[in-house]
Amino acid sequence: MAVPPGRRSLFRVIGLLLAIFALYNVLKGAHPHHGSQQPWAFRDLLRGAHPTKEVLANLGMTEVQCRSTFPGLFTEIDESVSRGPFQLERANDDYMGLVQGRIKDGKLYIISHERKPNRDMLFKQERTAVLHALHRAILTTPSSEPLPDTTFTLTILDYPRNNSWSFSRPNDPVILSSGTANYWVMPHFSFWSWPLPFIGPIDQALSKIRSVEEETRWDEKKDKVVWRGTAWFNSVGNTDLRPKLLEKTKGKSWADVEDLKWVNNGGSAGNSIEVEEFCGYKYVIYTEVCLCYPSVVPHSTLSYEDGWRVAEIRKGVTYSGRLPFHQACASVLITPPPNYLLHTAHLMRPVFSSTLLRPSLSAPQNKRWPKSYPPTQANVIFVDPKWEDLEAMIEWLRTNDDIAKGIAKRQREVFVEKGILSEAAESCYWRGLVRGWSSVVRLDDEKWKAEGSEGMRWETFSLTGNVRSD
Repeated sequence: MAVPPGRRSLFRVIGLLLAIFALYNVLKGAHPHHGSQQPWAFRDLLRGAHPTKEVLANLGMTEVQCRSTFPGLFTEIDESVSRGPFQLERANDDYMGLVQGRIKDGKLYIISHERKPNRDMLFKQERTAVLHALHRAILTTPSSEPLPDTTFTLTILDYPRNNSWSFSRPNDPVILSSGTANYWVMPHFSFWSWPLPFIGPIDQALSKIRSVEEETRWDEKKDKVVWRGTAWFNSVGNTDLRPKLLEKTKGKSWADVEDLKWVNNGGSAGNSIEVEEFCGYKYVIYTEVCLCYPSVVPHSTLSYEDGWRVAEIRKGVTYSGRLPFHQACASVLITPPPNYLLHTAHLMRPVFSSTLLRPSLSAPQNKRWPKSYPPTQANVIFVDPKWEDLEAMIEWLRTNDDIAKGIAKRQREVFVEKGILSEAAESCYWRGLVRGWSSVVRLDDEKWKAEGSEGMRWETFSLTGNVRSD
């Protein structure tokens, strides 16, 4: 029976509306609403089956595939994009810790880098690791959606820099609401490799951690809290953070906490433990750090021309790169509320120690971390920054072992089993960072060209460490 022309037109309209609705849902999933909490993204992350090994080995996902496989991964990028366009100024070529580069036609170019870094070997390692990771993400970009051409700056200093890619960003609402803060978080250099004998590449570390977790049941883990670190790396806002930790845990049967004894010019520590060995404990402590150069670098080597004031070098408070390694453990992560966030730290779901120890009281007010989760949803515990309630917290966890086990399990599920720490997720993030950045960055092309912006191809720079051919 023939369909009347009028009805055929109606069917076409209905079909078009259905197609538009389907496209809307795809785009809605690909470009989520901005906001620091994004609870829907976290719920989506916990739903459904875990990504398979084959999926996590795929470094060439499209953006829609990335967002579907790793919900919430792009939260930091989406929030940065939501701030809108900004002007990128050319910095001095010798700006401390800074790399200026560009991506053009799917190729990576290095425009400038600091040629005389004060931490020469570490700077070279961290810079090289970051650029290798970025280059890998460029090479594995799907041919169906090539990366846009763009110019970028990144800093390999632990302290974040405005209008640049950095390893972390502050989560102080006063700073973030200033109207001038424009931080872009990139993956930590250790996602390529942290060349210490007890760490190495993150995929290697994750493999070793997996072996520990598979071979060690929860009730077989050491019923202690563990920490290793350098006592004088302390937060500016809490200069007693690490010394107080050592003081509160000294001689305690429930603690395996030690100040690292560095040897071989900082190349190794006599009392270190392998990164996977932390996962053999039920409770792991994470502490932020202060980048305190004076014990390493003479004051005379620092100047205003370095882009930092001496006081800033002495008191650079920031994150610790150990965080993702600890998050790979099915252990309870215990930390004072972090002040600086790495690119996946927003997936932490804290319960405050005061909520557990004094449930009759209302949830604590913390401007940096405004939401506290019930213990049945949390994947990390925030304790008093002076460690005053650490012992009570450990005793509470020992008494409430099932809750402790749940918190530990949820942490590993989010960061490992859901693939957030995988190479696939890292490549997804790098490409998302490039796309997000390029959509809002603005620069004076003529000024950059006048100052020499062609740059050296990464393949050559990675061998010579020089942006000039002479």
